[in-house]
Amino acid sequence: MDTRLTLLLNSKDYETARELLQETLLVGELLDPKNDREWAPIADKISAQIESECGLNTSIAFWEALLEFFIDSLEPLWGHIHKGHIYFRLGIHSIRQDLKKAYSYLEDAYKEDFIYHSQKGGTEQEIKSRLQQSSAHVALVLLERIINEEFSSDEEKKQFANLFGSSFDAVIFGQRVSPEHIIDALNRITPEQIKHVTFSIYKELSIAADKELQITTASLTGTVLESILLGILLYQNGISTLKVKGKEKDIRQVELGTLFDKAKELDVFPSTSVQAIMYLVKIIRNRLHPGNELSQKYELTPRVSITLKIMFEQALIEWSKQISRVE
Repeated sequence: MDTRLTLLLNSKDYETARELLQETLLVGELLDPKNDREWAPIADKISAQIESECGLNTSIAFWEALLEFFIDSLEPLWGHIHKGHIYFRLGIHSIRQDLKKAYSYLEDAYKEDFIYHSQKGGTEQEIKSRLQQSSAHVALVLLERIINEEFSSDEEKKQFANLFGSSFDAVIFGQRVSPEHIIDALNRITPEQIKHVTFSIYKELSIAADKELQITTASLTGTVLESILLGILLYQNGISTLKVKGKEKDIRQVELGTLFDKAKELDVFPSTSVQAIMYLVKIIRNRLHPGNELSQKYELTPRVSITLKIMFEQALIEWSKQISRVE
């Protein structure tokens, strides 16, 4: 199958490539339909090349066709099959087009994961704990909080969703950055006068992440951003006060939301992708309140906070590269 699939992908015959995967799953000899560790990487490979060559819509159509095949052709023969990966992929792809549709797909993925983990057995708490490690749970926690955020316009929300979808996709499937690159990025971005504060906070953030302290990790990620923006606005732009609720306030006493808004106004962020991730950090940090957390359907967990931290770190790397180009 591998050789034939490679030939089909090289010739860009994606329809036949999908049909080959489906035929192999239907027979169930080379690939076990009930084990997505076997077939999901192949589906991802086809989808990635489709998206690269033909665009997002064609990749979504691939996953929709595969879902239809599982429901209409495989499950009548094999019984219920875990389709969490397909729904997850549809959810992540759809973030860039329709947040509510994406959320619905991700909830379907979460339901599939619940069935899977329930069948594995264990107490209710053990099942819940395993579920909270799933990629669908991580995505739902972040997406739920994004949906509840008030954007200045539908266009801004759409643009943010597109950039968030791309960044989240990269992180959730394993892209990481080394500590050395983060330190270098912070050195390039942060004004000299506030580096000692920024690095001290980042050291605490790393400790909190290692200890899987979800609230502290999410909060300190926002605090690192707060320190960077304070330094840029105060020392590079010479801004000593900002207006808060109609009154001038010492910039050193201003919270992250106000600092972010001023930084956005002054085009501090080097790209819309960096700005989008920093906006996500701001959203999560600002919603860290017991009342807000009680009202959320999906609970903040260590994996969610660590995912946020990695997205933030990747954005810092991108930011520092933009500074290098200017220099």
